[in-house]
Amino acid sequence: MTDGRPFELDRFQVEAMAAVDAGRSVLVSAPTSSGKTVVAEHAIDSALAAGRRAFYTAPIKALSNQKFRDLGERLGHDAVGLMTGDQVIAPEAPVVVMTTEVLRNMLYAGSPATEGLGWVVLDEVHFLEDPYRGAVWEEVVLNLAEDVGIVALSATVSNAEELGDWLTAERGPTTVVRENRRPVRLNSHYLVAERGRPRRVHRLSIRRGNRSNPDGRRFDVDKQTRHGRGRGRRGWASPRRDEVLAELSRHDMLPAIHFIFSRAGCDEARDVMIRDGVQLNDAAEERAVDALVDDRLADLPEADLAALGVRAWRDGLRRGVAAHHAGLVPAFKEVTEELFAAGLLKIVYATETLALGVNLPARAVVIDRLTKFNGQTHQVLTPGQFTQLTGRAGRRGLDDEGHALVCWSPFVAFERVAGLAGSRDFVLRSAFRPTYNMVANLILGRTRSEAADLLSRSFAQFQLDRQDAAVRQAAESRTPRSRQGDSPTPTTNLSERMEAALRVLEARGMADGWSLQDRGLPLAAIHNEADLLVVESLDSGLLEGLDPAMLSALVSCLSYRKRGPGEPSSVQLAGAFPERFNGLCALAAGVASAEREEGLEPSEPPDPGFAHVIYAWANGEELAEVLNGTLTGGEFVRNVRLVTDLMRQLTKVAPPLLAATAEEAGRCLDRGVVALAIGRPDSADEMNGS
Repeated sequence: MTDGRPFELDRFQVEAMAAVDAGRSVLVSAPTSSGKTVVAEHAIDSALAAGRRAFYTAPIKALSNQKFRDLGERLGHDAVGLMTGDQVIAPEAPVVVMTTEVLRNMLYAGSPATEGLGWVVLDEVHFLEDPYRGAVWEEVVLNLAEDVGIVALSATVSNAEELGDWLTAERGPTTVVRENRRPVRLNSHYLVAERGRPRRVHRLSIRRGNRSNPDGRRFDVDKQTRHGRGRGRRGWASPRRDEVLAELSRHDMLPAIHFIFSRAGCDEARDVMIRDGVQLNDAAEERAVDALVDDRLADLPEADLAALGVRAWRDGLRRGVAAHHAGLVPAFKEVTEELFAAGLLKIVYATETLALGVNLPARAVVIDRLTKFNGQTHQVLTPGQFTQLTGRAGRRGLDDEGHALVCWSPFVAFERVAGLAGSRDFVLRSAFRPTYNMVANLILGRTRSEAADLLSRSFAQFQLDRQDAAVRQAAESRTPRSRQGDSPTPTTNLSERMEAALRVLEARGMADGWSLQDRGLPLAAIHNEADLLVVESLDSGLLEGLDPAMLSALVSCLSYRKRGPGEPSSVQLAGAFPERFNGLCALAAGVASAEREEGLEPSEPPDPGFAHVIYAWANGEELAEVLNGTLTGGEFVRNVRLVTDLMRQLTKVAPPLLAATAEEAGRCLDRGVVALAIGRPDSADEMNGS
């Protein structure tokens, strides 16, 4: 079966499309690049054929922009709209691509745009395990009208049936379609360097059939050797980046993504290749790189490009080598992605964020090490993380097989490596928790009992109830019937967490029973990790009477979080800032105290570490002066955009004078490299090529 497409459809695609034709919601759990989008497109076609609309939601703006372009090319650009936090194009179009948060906000607001909706595609639904943003997917499922069908697209998860059972309970009959087979066969390799003269690199298969390769155990080292006390039989080492690249090139495994869990490590690897004179592109490819870079960065001033280190970055691109991580400005990341997709980059050194973003498969992926620092300690990757990274290996229609190469480490035994390579254990766990914003919206839109019922129907509660039932059943099987009344009872209830959050709102004067006070009303429109503190600041007057630059500085304390360990941020801005910041800290301390009283995790205090930077930017300082060697361009742009997003929200709920200042602040901030996001179209005309 081809469904009019130029390729034969896979079994799972046919099965999922049949479910859509039968009017059933469907959950598709399949590997990266396996063709899940075909099912989404079929649901969209079904909605349009029935004279209804379709929404396509994605977790990140980059993916939304990509889907907007793809669907526009398929359906015609007039038929497709886009809605992200900072971009709205043709919102009345029959098909609209949006971030999942935008749809959640529309549902809470009772937007008429959701009327006449036939199908909603929830892409990357496994994001529901994200600690802060994961709840959004569940809120959408719980709040969509009953007659709207859902196509949920997920990476391969081992508890897809459990997620499907929940969707069936909430949305009616839901078909679960699983595809564990990768579209391109994956070969997993172990790379080990042997010290000596000459130095050698060994590459062996991690698995033989369904079992680990017994030859791999000879590379393990004991604890004594690992800590330098004694000598191993051989001098094993992790291969250098140049040795890895040579191995990839020698065995025709390029293009490749080499995952390094450190921004500095990615940049260092790229710089070493440049310093060593690595040249992976021919003259024609160099010219193609130059043309694309010139076109995409034409709107950036030369001074900004110099401040961002464009010369070294561009030199790497011309050679076919790049780094990709959150420290790069979005424009540089987007150019890198575009060049890689066009075959003009042969090796990209990337943090794991590349595995979570847009669709960029390679012939091979390299995992530099299997341990990752989580902020407190180094932990071995989970099977899910390993699968996510290796899912990029193998390009459908281009490669007969993909390759995943794991570099040797003295801290991870070979059997552990083989276990990860052979594991299919990726259990999806809900991270759904009631936020203050959620509670405020529930108060405005539902009765107390309706809100408790909604929370009880979340996937989080569904999993907790099953877990409690399993514990109780296990206890009963071990306990005499006469004592079964003593069996454990559920210990976690989301309705109780909602009530605890409500008591905090009451203690802070935001609510009175199941009713919002006037000062608490803005909470329903503030979508931010510090939602309650934002509204407290708004009500206290701390944000009023400031010029746009100082307002930007103060608001940044609500959204900025210092990365990594070390001393907390210090105040580096004078004028009105210190006194206002102290006021913020006092409000935060009051909120944290109320949260502790209710047994909730206290919210993080405001952080002044970005205030002096954004103050300078809002006052028109040049990028080079603002960065001053202490910030990466990517960190700068990300944090400025977090502030501009919060400013947009404030314009909707603040008193007129403050709203006007927030709007002016947004204009001051949205310039230069902050405003440039080449992956997002600025108009429908641009998408039509005019």
